[in-house]
Amino acid sequence: MLPDFNRLRVFFHVHEARSVSAAAAALHVTQSAVSQSLAKLEDELNAQLFVRRHRAIVPTAAGEALFAVVAPFVAGLQERVGQIHRARHELAGTLQIGAPVEFGSHRLPEVLAAFARLHPGVRFTLRLGHPAEIVPLLEEGRLDLGFADVFEGTGAAGTRLAGFEVAPVMEEALLLIAAPAVEAELLQGSRAFARLAAARFVDYHASAPAVRGWFRHHFGRVPARLEPALAVESVQAVIAATSAGMGLGVVPAHTVARALASDELVAITTRRRALTNRISLVRLLDRVPSRLERSFVAFVTQALGKRATG
Repeated sequence: MLPDFNRLRVFFHVHEARSVSAAAAALHVTQSAVSQSLAKLEDELNAQLFVRRHRAIVPTAAGEALFAVVAPFVAGLQERVGQIHRARHELAGTLQIGAPVEFGSHRLPEVLAAFARLHPGVRFTLRLGHPAEIVPLLEEGRLDLGFADVFEGTGAAGTRLAGFEVAPVMEEALLLIAAPAVEAELLQGSRAFARLAAARFVDYHASAPAVRGWFRHHFGRVPARLEPALAVESVQAVIAATSAGMGLGVVPAHTVARALASDELVAITTRRRALTNRISLVRLLDRVPSRLERSFVAFVTQALGKRATG
């Protein structure tokens, strides 16, 4: 059976002040009330909590053991109560966010930092992963909101995100890239479907969503056999593997601008405009967002904008 919480509160103040009278003043009660509360708590625990030494009282081993449990609880309670009070006047609390690895590693932290500067009482946890990992966490309530990349021309996204509110926040151009030696040997300047379909590829997932989306966008069809030579959830790893000649990969244009300008990599283009990857904010439809969440969504939408970036 747990001790009476009011008596534990009295015990905490007595231990902090090492004085019954000081604890009584802090609690706005009489010294007699404090002494009676301590006596009842010692009866409940069947242990002596303090001994008198001259004009002070000193915790016993049992008193120190109890304080080690009570002190973190009181500190945590004071912090949470403070957050509740502050929330009436300022934004405070923790937002749990999920995001794709590239976006969450390079684009999102700057936005989180800007929001935190405006609202110092806000904290974040950020889970990086493929949408196939992030979406279930949203469904289970383990994340407040998430970001998902939806490749143009991929039909699975609508089914995967059924039951969610999906709001586009940013678009970025995607390029199919190759090492110059691979492009010269395999494609020989051709951009024909048959030649490209025979190439090896590097993608972010074993199902090759980026490469499939690229083919569907540029040719209206996908190669019958499309198994990536490497599946890795990292844009930088895809770029490195492509540069090493492991295969062709689809990456955001801005991540390879310098490599393309210096001819370290080659962009495989067709007459169609570049494939677009849309970063969307994802939330459960039937979940009521907090004031903090609504404010952050408005901020991140404005900060990132709905413009395409190359």
